[in-house]
Amino acid sequence: MRRKHSTTIGISALCAIAHLSGQPSEGTANITELEPFEVISGTRLTDSPFEQPYAFYRTDVAELNQRIGRTALDRLNYSPGVFIQRTAPNQASPFIRGLTGEQALLMIDGVRLSHAFMRPGPNQYAALVPDTSISSIDAILGSTSTVNGSDGLTGGLDFRLAPAGRGVESGFSPFASTRIDSGNGITWESGIDGVSGNWAYSVEFNIVDFHDREGGKDFQDHLAPGDYDGRIPNTAYDQYGAGLRLAYLGFEDRSLELKTGYNRQNEAPRPGGYPENSKDASRIYRFFDPQEFTYLHLRDSWQVGGEWIDNLQTTLWWHNFSEEQFRSRLRSGGTVNQVQEFDDSINSFGLDLQATTYLGSDEAHELTWGGTYIYEKTDNSYREFRGPAGGTLTAHQPDEWSSNTTVSDGSTYESLGFFVQDDWRINDQFSLLSGLRYSYYEWSFGDETNSVDDLTASIRGTWRVKENHRLFAGVSRGFRAPNLVNLDGQVDRGSSGNFVTGDPNLDPETSLTYEAGWKWQRDRDFLALTVFRTEIDDFIQPDYTTAPDPITTNVEGARLQGFETAWDYGASFGSWQRIALIGSLSLVDATRDIPLAGGGTFEDNISRANRLYGSLGLRAEKDENWWGLLQVRWHDTYDDVSKGSPDDPNDNGDADDVRLTTAGNPDGSMPGYGVFDLIVGWQSDDGNVSVSVFLENIGDKTYREPGSGVDGVGRNLGLQASVRF
Repeated sequence: MRRKHSTTIGISALCAIAHLSGQPSEGTANITELEPFEVISGTRLTDSPFEQPYAFYRTDVAELNQRIGRTALDRLNYSPGVFIQRTAPNQASPFIRGLTGEQALLMIDGVRLSHAFMRPGPNQYAALVPDTSISSIDAILGSTSTVNGSDGLTGGLDFRLAPAGRGVESGFSPFASTRIDSGNGITWESGIDGVSGNWAYSVEFNIVDFHDREGGKDFQDHLAPGDYDGRIPNTAYDQYGAGLRLAYLGFEDRSLELKTGYNRQNEAPRPGGYPENSKDASRIYRFFDPQEFTYLHLRDSWQVGGEWIDNLQTTLWWHNFSEEQFRSRLRSGGTVNQVQEFDDSINSFGLDLQATTYLGSDEAHELTWGGTYIYEKTDNSYREFRGPAGGTLTAHQPDEWSSNTTVSDGSTYESLGFFVQDDWRINDQFSLLSGLRYSYYEWSFGDETNSVDDLTASIRGTWRVKENHRLFAGVSRGFRAPNLVNLDGQVDRGSSGNFVTGDPNLDPETSLTYEAGWKWQRDRDFLALTVFRTEIDDFIQPDYTTAPDPITTNVEGARLQGFETAWDYGASFGSWQRIALIGSLSLVDATRDIPLAGGGTFEDNISRANRLYGSLGLRAEKDENWWGLLQVRWHDTYDDVSKGSPDDPNDNGDADDVRLTTAGNPDGSMPGYGVFDLIVGWQSDDGNVSVSVFLENIGDKTYREPGSGVDGVGRNLGLQASVRF
């Protein structure tokens, strides 16, 4: 029987992660235990990641906190199929099987974080999700369009928010944690969890104060000549945020959850625009002050138990992204200083209905069906100031910049989708997952109004070879509607000042992904391997052949193929509780077809997509209190560079990207690296207190993750500690 028979929803999830927050889950008789039927993963399935026919990797907060990295996304880096690029230290753009930006789906607690204003290529939006509120991060590799609509051509990330109360038993349970390191600065998190009567709640705060990053022993080789006192300039920023989560558990067959939060980054420069970092005084100085993200989710989970609907989940949400971006450069031969201020904001309102129906005498079919509606509207303004170089700036309204908002003010974007998915348990060995979705997108900006629609489908199968073995394979069709920045925006590459303008006549991108994988799991031991190939039609890319006014266009197509594998395999030795070999290895090979003026196409590499990277570590645990990890994080030489269009002398591909050439070669290729880290940790028997000490980049190596705006941190000594009272 597959039906869920619990009476209320949410607390079993709290208890399941209680050890993550340092609060034991035993003895919770005074709390109504809940077995949630709601699905907040990017697959809309109730099965565990191991049982799902996807390359699906869930990393919970306990594991994230035991890894190297300033933020949760840094600690996710080098995991299977996912690589994190940072144009600026305050930004973080996940590359998922070679694609990033608007082509990689981002979700927060099962609803879309990706929005119609996401910039092409690497962008900052994932970095605005507050670490304090996360319980885990799901990486779902492969197309997710059948159940989630546009984007996600090669996969997505779902930032799962911790449930209200985090599983504590008392009405008042404060906690605090901090991370202090020599190379970056300090983070501080604190809050209160509790359960009172039929209510569970969590209140939390976070503060981040990062100074300029301390680089490796040769970091000044990548900077303009000068004395930098051991630190990489233009890499400092600060951040703060707060979150509130409430759950009402008093109903017999349903629960209500309210989750809200706010995160803000201040004084955050983009280093590629500064001559100290780029060695080029003609670059555009660029910084954000502030960047903000606010969210509000209301979710009702109801066990209907009716003839046609067994479970119904309704989610309402509101998201707001806003930023003030400043760009400064010298004009008129270096005699005039121009400062541009872009104030951009987008509000997203969404409604998602998801129903579950069990069919068949033995409930062999779990039918998930429903729909999603999203309305988005932008608020964009622009101001400019000019004055003599080194002199006083005054407000200015230049003719050539008079309408230079990032997109037209008041642009709107609406989406509507209906989906159905059947998880058919054929027998004890075989399952078949099939899905179908209709999506409709409509946008309006200036005098332009247009729309596209699409029908996506997927089919995936699972073979339970043995209790611990799973084989899966599938074919899925992906879809991405052009967003407002593709259609109407003005974006530049790497603070170069080479603006690319949107094209209102773009076609949507479509894709086909073929993949097959194997998983093995026994207790904590885990092995996995997936191979894939994704073919994309009407790939949306910049077109520089129209210079001096390059536009966004559909090229012929693209192909991405490769594999990812992960392992965590251990054994006991003497007094050691467990010694395990852990790590992952990922390969992406990616090309695109560029139309030629004389006919035919030119095959070019997709910029920053071709990667071979991974991690390898040895982890030891003793007496359930002590643990240690010695690891290496590595990336192969980035040499499959984008060359650009042979028809266009203004398009030199990766050779035009200062993020690649400053630390690499003139063609944009970059050297490989391996960085060694050591972490030693301890936690109390009840899990309420934990401390770890780490030495990052033991060799003080100077390295740069391909596509990032600055080098990684040098030798870095730090402390991470948490306590629950």
